[in-house]
Amino acid sequence: MNALSLCTALLLAPLTALGAGDAPKQEPNVVFILADDQRFDELGCTGHPLVKTPNIDRLARDGTLFENSFVSSASCLPNRTSLLTGQWERRHTVGWNSGSALAAEQWGDVLPMVLKRHGYTVAYLGKNHTPGLRHWDFDYYYGNRLGHLGFYPKAAQPIFANAAADTQPEILGEGAGNFLEADAHFVERAGERAGVFLRERSKDKPFFLYVCFNVPHSAGTRSMQQRPTDDALYRTAYRDVESQMPLPPGYLAEADVKTPKLPLDIYSGKQIASYDYRRTPEALREQRVRICQTVTGIDRVVGQILEQLKRLGQADNTIIVYSSDNGILHGEHGYGGKCLLYDPSIRVPLIIHDPRLPADRQGRRMKELVVSQDVAPTLLDLCGITAPATMQGRSLRPLLRGEPVEWRRDFFCESLILLQDYPVIQGVRSLDWKYIRYWPSQKTPDDYRELLNLGLNGESPAYEELFHLAADPLEQTNLASDPKQAVRLQAMRTRCVELLRETRGDPQALPTIPVAEWASETPGGWKDVLPLLSRKNAAKGE
Repeated sequence: MNALSLCTALLLAPLTALGAGDAPKQEPNVVFILADDQRFDELGCTGHPLVKTPNIDRLARDGTLFENSFVSSASCLPNRTSLLTGQWERRHTVGWNSGSALAAEQWGDVLPMVLKRHGYTVAYLGKNHTPGLRHWDFDYYYGNRLGHLGFYPKAAQPIFANAAADTQPEILGEGAGNFLEADAHFVERAGERAGVFLRERSKDKPFFLYVCFNVPHSAGTRSMQQRPTDDALYRTAYRDVESQMPLPPGYLAEADVKTPKLPLDIYSGKQIASYDYRRTPEALREQRVRICQTVTGIDRVVGQILEQLKRLGQADNTIIVYSSDNGILHGEHGYGGKCLLYDPSIRVPLIIHDPRLPADRQGRRMKELVVSQDVAPTLLDLCGITAPATMQGRSLRPLLRGEPVEWRRDFFCESLILLQDYPVIQGVRSLDWKYIRYWPSQKTPDDYRELLNLGLNGESPAYEELFHLAADPLEQTNLASDPKQAVRLQAMRTRCVELLRETRGDPQALPTIPVAEWASETPGGWKDVLPLLSRKNAAKGE
């Protein structure tokens, strides 16, 4: 059976009964809104003193905010794939250097496809950064083929040419609005091929709407031009308080770095130019203005969606999730970008608003450790669907409902990106401690499994860090060489290998396919649409 046939068979598989003998229940809709490179502290409800996010704050006030929410891979491509698959990067094996894409078997078990098999209409909007995402399997697709959108996406992705707006948040807002309530003019402006990717939503089926922004990522914020046609939000907002924009605790300007936090033979400090803003306080404050502007732009789209759901009578039966694909360093320890496993890179906002929860379970702030892999099985569970056995995350439903449950004490995190001089990094984070180990810089091996299995056979890392987060939340004092912590260090080393083995699974398995194979399996109706998704190949960089 070829990949297309298998994918079709998976999608047409019979529906699994949701409980024999139970009375039919109305399935909830799901709206998942994903920001790009948004740190945990960049919302009003998570403590930012200046950013205006009233709609997202309302979701937190009436829903559940997870204060210890983390990603396991500190960069967008692998962690966006983890959000879809519910798997650690070592299990799904789609990474920056893998040259691979999700195979049809893997794709059949991702969150939106499982929902589709159970009768959901599924829609995807915005940035695709998962090789192996099969656009044609969505009932509604308004995004790119692979890579970044930029702040003005029409030039590189003609699929957005029908939008009235030119700016990314507003374009995706139009696309979401049309999915919820069909706009004949919006569809007509898309041309004769619109019926292939902008199909009208069935009103008698539940829906899953996934809106993936490419802001406040620097690919979006650094391409802002303050055009006269831009909304005033993107020209003047927050400019009057730019001098008050807070610098993050632990910030070090480039000129103030005396000794690099990591030895130069472990990490050179090299980064792409789009993160140069962290070098001076003035440039960082300018970037933080742009972040506030675009985060408020996302918030306006959230408000639009909330209003539409209310008007359609769907607000009380729609679960809304808000999160980010990873965090980012803003000069902490003198570093910019992500990939390093310090908390600003791996801690992200996560809000789950389920209006069906009892009133006494709303407005909660949870302290438990949760990871990106938990989102997919949680949403399936909340929809009454059993998650595939392939998903490694855990449903958060017991936490949402206040049910007794033994929860994780720690989690495994990693960075497998070998670009920009980054080494292979592995770590374990608990509530109070973090252990990080670094491997010597290397090229991608001919057999990618060597990279995935690194550390399983007793190999020694080149450098280690140990932080007591309860006493040192900024991760400034490395205790790895402290004799008083020798027992704890060894315990964390052992735990790292245990979690590595658990998340990796079968060390011989490489379930993915080459990117070229995925790119060539496009079905007939979509071959004419692909040029609309991108006029160029996938964007490079973080």
